[in-house]
Amino acid sequence: LSAIELIYTVIQKLPIPLLEEYTQVFFLPLVLQLVNDESKKCREAVSKCIESFLKRMSNEILQSLHEYATRWSAVEGAEGQMLRRTSIQLYSIFIQARLDFMKKAGRIDEVVTYIETCLHNEIGLSSDYTNILRGKQWETPYYCLQAIEKLCKSVPSSVRKSIKLWENVIKCLVHPHPWIRLISSRVIHSQFSRDGPEKYMKVNDKNASSIIMKIPGSLFDIVRNLCFQLNSEEELQTEEISTMAVKNLSWAIKIMNAHPSLCFTGHNNQLAEDDREDDDDDEGNETDSDRKTRNDPVVWLITRLSNIAKKKGVTRRESVFKSFAAFASLCGAEIVTPHLELMLEPLNRVVSEVAHKEEHSKKRRNVSTTDTPSEANLPKDIMQLLEDTCGTETFMNALASVKTKAREKREKRKEAVAAEAVNDPEAAARRKIAKHEKDKMRKKRRVEERKNARGVFTKKPRHIVKN
Repeated sequence: LSAIELIYTVIQKLPIPLLEEYTQVFFLPLVLQLVNDESKKCREAVSKCIESFLKRMSNEILQSLHEYATRWSAVEGAEGQMLRRTSIQLYSIFIQARLDFMKKAGRIDEVVTYIETCLHNEIGLSSDYTNILRGKQWETPYYCLQAIEKLCKSVPSSVRKSIKLWENVIKCLVHPHPWIRLISSRVIHSQFSRDGPEKYMKVNDKNASSIIMKIPGSLFDIVRNLCFQLNSEEELQTEEISTMAVKNLSWAIKIMNAHPSLCFTGHNNQLAEDDREDDDDDEGNETDSDRKTRNDPVVWLITRLSNIAKKKGVTRRESVFKSFAAFASLCGAEIVTPHLELMLEPLNRVVSEVAHKEEHSKKRRNVSTTDTPSEANLPKDIMQLLEDTCGTETFMNALASVKTKAREKREKRKEAVAAEAVNDPEAAARRKIAKHEKDKMRKKRRVEERKNARGVFTKKPRHIVKN
């Protein structure tokens, strides 16, 4: 890293004629280091060196250096994958350092076409682009998205013409690699968050909204993939990805409410059956609510988020509750009030779970816990925000309805268990055994947590001898 900083200083201080004379001495070794260095800090420092180097070069020298990237991009086959990825990285640096040079002779359009092809080969050709095995090949899609992000900031109109490019960017939202999820979320937010619902009235190529309007069902694909991010396993959740997902859902729900037709791929105005993903405990035939969910994208989104928050997981639930808070703050009562019960259901569930844990702990230990109640602080704050947005009377009626439904569901479940004990004693016995095993594991886990909290450590086995 120190050597790279020294090279950066030399590039800044050398006279331009002398620097141009030794172009090959600087450029090719720096590119080689950019591709092969394992340290992220070193790669960033090398990228900064190349950028500074390009800024001081004349157009004639730039043209010769640009031809390297062009030749490397044309190499085909598996053996040329590294060279193609290198060319994408160089294109990004060229755009960042010398946008004036890239705008000439149609170079920007060539870069966009090349990035579109590379991204389609990596993402678009796979029917299952969420396959974890494809997560190993993350470099090329990541650098493609990095170049797209720079183009969106510098020349946004250049990337709005390609439909295939944006179809693959939307698919990248559910790529196994977290960096690709994050940068694709940033790209989508930078393009679409600035256009309000009025921009989606008719197609205008000057606006980013034209991309969504030209791709049937793309708005629903974006929202569904963002929900997929929020529903990831707890260990895969990151604050940056969750925050970007909440930001994207905040602008998307406004468009879904104003123009629901943008969420449908056909003329039947129904969401696909496979995309409902209801995770609740209800079983049975389709109800009127289920049919409404398929017909109304906003209802689908709120229902989906509500179902995600029903699963245990602090990070997952916090992300969903922050989404509800964003809807209440940015969208107002027009969107929140009709779906208030759907939002209150997971919030009330968490508050009830925490209250039950606290009461159970007091009965067993006769002490109040200090860490458990904090889990309910965020849900209570969100509920207060929803009350302020919708009005006290509407809020209290919705909360009473949610509590009534939850109580009826619990009673129905108890009746089913009691009936099972009579009709199928063997199944009831298996259920009791499983419950006892679960309770035993929970008690063991709590004992370990208390030991760790007190700083109690287990003794080392006697057969282990210290050196």
